[in-house]
Amino acid sequence: MTMVMLLDDVPGLGVMRGVAAERAPSGFSPLSDEGLEFTERIARGLREHSAVLALYPAWRPEAAGRLLRFARASLRTGRLAIVPLDLPPLALSLVADQLAFMAPYVRPGALASLAPRLAEVIVAGAWVNSVTRLEQVRTGFGEHLASFVPGSEFMVTATPRAGVHRITEARPVPSGDRVPAAPALVLAAEHGGDAGWVRDRLGPALGAVSVTFVDDPPLGTEFWRARRYVEFVGFSGDSGVLQQLVRTTPCAPCTWCGEPVGLPECPFCSMIQPVRTTPAGSAPPPAARRTRPARPGRPAPVAPVRQAEQAGVRMDPPPERLVPAPP
Repeated sequence: MTMVMLLDDVPGLGVMRGVAAERAPSGFSPLSDEGLEFTERIARGLREHSAVLALYPAWRPEAAGRLLRFARASLRTGRLAIVPLDLPPLALSLVADQLAFMAPYVRPGALASLAPRLAEVIVAGAWVNSVTRLEQVRTGFGEHLASFVPGSEFMVTATPRAGVHRITEARPVPSGDRVPAAPALVLAAEHGGDAGWVRDRLGPALGAVSVTFVDDPPLGTEFWRARRYVEFVGFSGDSGVLQQLVRTTPCAPCTWCGEPVGLPECPFCSMIQPVRTTPAGSAPPPAARRTRPARPGRPAPVAPVRQAEQAGVRMDPPPERLVPAPP
C-alpha cells in the first residue's frame, strides 16, 4: 500500500469516509531541524509502506520540491514518487484525499499516474470580483478592463478547462461545459465573495445534490489574488468514476526503474518515458455533459483483467460511494 502525502499549507476537507492524505509543511530548509524531521518522516513511511506518493502545488514548487529531492537523495530510495499538481487549494486537497482513498486498491506507479487524470473529472474554480492580478489562469485583455467596471463579477475555472467567464444576469454560468458524473457534490470556501452565486447558480448548473461550505484554505488568496472570492470544487460522489479512471489509465514499465507508470516522466526516478500510442479503451475520463446524456443500458468500457494487472491495478473494488449520501 502507498502512503499519500500532500506538502504545503493545504488542510484536509474531511469528506472521504475517514480517509485522508497525510499533510506536511514545506517552508523550511532540508538541513534545518524541521527538514531533517521531514526526511525521517519519509523514511518511516517507506518502512511501513511499499512506496510514498508526495504531492505539492506546482505553482509553489521551490520549498516542497527541494525537500523531496533532498529526502530522495539522502535516503537513496527509488520508492518516493514526486508529483506536482497545478490545481487550486481546494481541488488539490480533494485530489490528494481521493488518491489516499484509492491507495489500498492501486499499485504505486498506477496511483501516481492517476493524480493528473483526477483533475480531469472535477470542476475547480472560483467566483472573483477582479482578475487584474490573476496569474495562474490565462486572462484576456477584455477581462482585465472589465475588472475596473464597478460591480463586475467573474467565474474563473482552473480545470477541466481553464478560462474566465464574465458573470451577467443573462449568463450567470457558462453553458455546455463538462459536469461531474452524478451524484455531483460541490465544496466551497468563502472569502468575502458571493456565496449565493455558488449555492443558487453554480450548484444547479453542475447538477449538485449538495453544496457544502468549508474553511477558506490558507493559500487561496495567493492563488486567486483577488480581494473577494469564493473558491469551489465540484466532483462526483460515485467511486465508479475512480474505478473507471484506474481501468483506463495505461501504464508501462519505466525504462530505468521498471515501475509501471503512465506519465511522461517517471515520478519515482525522473526518467523521461518514450512516447507510446494510447491503447484502445483508455478513453478520456468519464464525465457528464448536459447536452449529451449517457444512453441507458450501455455499460462503460472496461479493460480486461489481464490488461489491468499489467498496468499495475488491483481489481479489488472499493466501496460504492466516496462520501456519505447527503441528508
